[in-house]
Amino acid sequence: MSFNTVIHFVLTVLYPGLLVMFLFGLTILIHELGHFLVAKRRGMVIERFSIGFGPRVWGVTKDGIDYRVSLLPFGGYVALPQMSPMEAVEGKTESSSEDLPPASPSSKTLVALAGPVMNFLFAVVLACVVWKVGLAVPVNPSTVGWIEPNSREEQLGILAGDRIVQVNDRQVQTWMDVQRAVAVSREPSVNVAIEHAGQRKEFLLETELNPSFGLKTINLYPQGRPYAMDILPDSPAQKAGILRGDKFLSVEGVPVSTEQQLRELIGKQAEKPTVVKVVRDGSIVTIHVVPRLDDKEKVGRMGVMLADELDYQTVKPGPTPMKQFRDIFGLMGDTVYALIHSKQTGIGARSLSGPVGIAGGWWYEIVHGGITRGLWYAVLLNINLALINLLPLPLLDGGHIVLSGLEAVRRKPLNARLLQATSMTFAVVLITFMLYVTFFDIQRLTFGWFRPGGASSTNQPAATPSTHPQ
Repeated sequence: MSFNTVIHFVLTVLYPGLLVMFLFGLTILIHELGHFLVAKRRGMVIERFSIGFGPRVWGVTKDGIDYRVSLLPFGGYVALPQMSPMEAVEGKTESSSEDLPPASPSSKTLVALAGPVMNFLFAVVLACVVWKVGLAVPVNPSTVGWIEPNSREEQLGILAGDRIVQVNDRQVQTWMDVQRAVAVSREPSVNVAIEHAGQRKEFLLETELNPSFGLKTINLYPQGRPYAMDILPDSPAQKAGILRGDKFLSVEGVPVSTEQQLRELIGKQAEKPTVVKVVRDGSIVTIHVVPRLDDKEKVGRMGVMLADELDYQTVKPGPTPMKQFRDIFGLMGDTVYALIHSKQTGIGARSLSGPVGIAGGWWYEIVHGGITRGLWYAVLLNINLALINLLPLPLLDGGHIVLSGLEAVRRKPLNARLLQATSMTFAVVLITFMLYVTFFDIQRLTFGWFRPGGASSTNQPAATPSTHPQ
């Protein structure tokens, strides 16, 4: 293994992966610390403080509290037997809630609120850091980079270089804005306003559902530079000397700006010697490759996993905390709107992401935008975590608040068996849902890594990896 390969692995796999694990663990720690501190302040019994679920992997016991790291790193909890029963998730407690003095509804409510509040405060701190240090922002103006030959869009007269300025009733400036507006559209077609040579024209463009990501798109592509995300062994690309990270400039002298365009050009070169120019370490390299005929598709393929890479520029100072929060809440609003109108938008549960998808999106942000992109993603995650936990559902903090309110109205504790049965039911539902969305996360990973945003996938599609080798 060469020194360059080791450095590449450290910078693109090991370092981002460890940073994701650290920030995710810190997010959970902050949330559970809120519960822990308020519970201790209110004099409640605390049995365990766990990062993760399942069997204990490591930990220490101090003052009768088991501080542990558990096997499944998908969250965490503080075991409080005086709260509503949570044995379905946390395991059995040593002390039965019936044998302990009851905690007041106000104490339970404050403990439940403390976790989300801590996440909000942590998000504010991280947002301030991003603001002061600066943020790497993807440069992706809403300029058309490539149009599929003989497509309806080409026949309508749309040209490469045209700038999209509006989609339906939304003003757009970046390609991410375009993708968000299209993704949340409830109609099968969208009105697109385009500026060409100083003139504004409007087109009604049909959308199509991307099968890999469950998002609607239009048949226009941004400016960019397709690059080799991976090289298949014993492929024409490997034999020709194409390397991971090479950015494609042209095929037989034809400039390329997207992976779709590159696939189109290489597809016509089956079994033909083909001159491909790439950018490698800042220099232009000319490569001679003979694409192999794909028996199924009947087109030429080099054996390269492709993605469209965006350039990033660091903006100092970064966006203010207020702007970051406003953008994140707008993004979450779009996601909720799209889910409510799932039949029209095509965005459903399969478009959401679980821990695998979140980690993948987080990893991508760090690899391409550095640590500040990782911190920005942590702001997004903390706000999401806080709001989701406030939903009035059993197992979540919002559920605890609702149950405490009912207990205060009744002026006596709720039926323990009923609470246990309800907790068990929702635990099964939650675990099933997580497995369901994780299945699609793994599919997206299998078909070409991740598209950032995960659960909020109408937000940051900074790259669109190819779903199969070129």
